[in-house]
Amino acid sequence: MQYKAIVNGETVEVAFERTTTGIEAAVEGRRYSLGVSTVKPGVFLLNWGSRSIEVSVSPAGNLSSVSTVSIEGHRIPVEILSGRRKLERTVRGGDRDGASEIRSPMPGKIVRVLLSEGAGVVAGQGIVVMEAMKMQNEMKSSMPGRIRKIAVVEGETVRSGDLIAIVEAIPGSE
Repeated sequence: MQYKAIVNGETVEVAFERTTTGIEAAVEGRRYSLGVSTVKPGVFLLNWGSRSIEVSVSPAGNLSSVSTVSIEGHRIPVEILSGRRKLERTVRGGDRDGASEIRSPMPGKIVRVLLSEGAGVVAGQGIVVMEAMKMQNEMKSSMPGRIRKIAVVEGETVRSGDLIAIVEAIPGSE
């Protein structure tokens, strides 16, 4: 299974697969073979090479999607970005450089591209129409600005998390 996660404020690519002896994991392309045993609910013992590492996971509260992972006494905030969570983060706003990425919340097909690169856009305005699970959904801008990039074409199939467009803020347009 592949995920994007925010670990201690940084976005990382994470993949893992259960095996008969534990987990095969990849973090940002680095591969790890880990033996795993459950000590008690939420506490695990990871065996990595000749090291044994105790890891505890405190699940997110009802109002938060950020869990706390404690590794050898170090507390690290971790948020796993599912398709829905990625969409919610996109809708909430842009990143530090004044741009917002619109990403596919699920696999689907681009039915119509409504705007072109360089076009002005207002918050809530549709950029593309995507068909997924036999329903058409308009992917909208979360902020006013200008279309920096349209990364899809009509008829293209997209996967969950694929980039659809980038909207950049125009100074003074907010």
